[in-house]
Amino acid sequence: MSVKLVEAASRFLGARTSRRGFLRGSAIVGSALVVAPAAYVLRPGSAYSQVVRTPSNCPSGSRCASGGWTQFCCTVTGVNTCPPGSMVAGWWRAEGSGYCGGGSRYYMDCNSSSCGSCGCGGSGTCSPECAGTRCVCANNNCSLWKVGCTRFRYGQCNQHVACLGPIECRVVTCVPPWEWDSSCVRRDAVSQATRTHDASCLHPFDTGGNPPMQARPAVVTAGAFALRDTLTSGGASSGYEYGVAGDTPLMADWSGSGVATAAVVRGARHGINGDPTLTWYIRQVEGSGQPDLVIRYGQLGDIPVVGDWNGSGVATIGVVRGNRWLLRNSNSAGPADIDFTYGETGDIPVVGDWNGDRVDSPGMVRGNRWLLRNTPSGGPAEIDITLDGGGIPVVGDWIGDGRSRVGWFDSGAWRLRNTLTSGGADASFTFGDPEGTPLTWGRIT
Repeated sequence: MSVKLVEAASRFLGARTSRRGFLRGSAIVGSALVVAPAAYVLRPGSAYSQVVRTPSNCPSGSRCASGGWTQFCCTVTGVNTCPPGSMVAGWWRAEGSGYCGGGSRYYMDCNSSSCGSCGCGGSGTCSPECAGTRCVCANNNCSLWKVGCTRFRYGQCNQHVACLGPIECRVVTCVPPWEWDSSCVRRDAVSQATRTHDASCLHPFDTGGNPPMQARPAVVTAGAFALRDTLTSGGASSGYEYGVAGDTPLMADWSGSGVATAAVVRGARHGINGDPTLTWYIRQVEGSGQPDLVIRYGQLGDIPVVGDWNGSGVATIGVVRGNRWLLRNSNSAGPADIDFTYGETGDIPVVGDWNGDRVDSPGMVRGNRWLLRNTPSGGPAEIDITLDGGGIPVVGDWIGDGRSRVGWFDSGAWRLRNTLTSGGADASFTFGDPEGTPLTWGRIT
């Protein structure tokens, strides 16, 4: 018996039934046969019970002790993305939820990415004990769904990873899974019942336009990301490795999850004619690891930029070519969705939400003069200020009110201004490698 049985059932049922029906149907039998063949065939108990454990500390009939659903990641970790040490293993959609502007709402299972030395055999999943996870009620609360209990893999994502652990939590997004994680395929699954599954921590993220995220400093040196939690002098609060020397590093909320994660942009040549392109390697999960999205967009000599160009709550890619801005409204390859000219060749492009409308707009830095627009379009500068001093331009919401402000990074010294008016720094501190690349990041808590 092998995972092929489960995959065959998945392909057959995926286009014909809801995910709930799928979990209750013959594919769960296939999972049970490869997960615990002796227990299922020779001992009393359903196939479902072999795949979905029930925590013992909650009474029968409680949410945690009934059903096979897993709690939302944002309830467990505070952000609507897979936690470090997990990856998306499958997805389904629901319609008519009232969120996502009336469109599809997508649910994604985050399975533990480690099975230690146990292996998975032919099942593609390992037990909680092998994965180092615990089958418990989320946050030890019987009114929440369980975590780490369901040993199941629907299988549209990360199929190249042969062995994954139980489902740790689930993500909900308006972004299609194949745009959220490029390993996901479009094989459809539907569960209308889950459109009523909700948590208050999801509301800012799947209605479009996230709440303000106060900017925090980061400095990247040769692929080493150093992050600090406050706008104060000191050492890194956390850090990780991602990318290599020569990459252009970026940080943004690429999935509308409420946390800025890493990306790097690398120049490469592809095709028999050696056409130059830029390749984007984007992480959707905090920390180091393999890229979740790999996108070819732009050409050598372009300056990569990132912003939420349409107010969806999701940051997407773009490039500046001379003074031409070529922006995409999704994290995928294709022609520019927004194409305009702004600034002069030789200006330094910057991006921010200058007026708090939850749409990012262009800016150009010319010497110590900042020329900013309030819409992603060409035209005259709507904000024209001079910031004393100089260095590498930095942009962030320094006070957490939803508006971007400006500043300089100069050899490890950060000098920030709290209003979009001419003048000197309102705040200053020292952080990071003086030779590194400054970035700003954040995490909604």
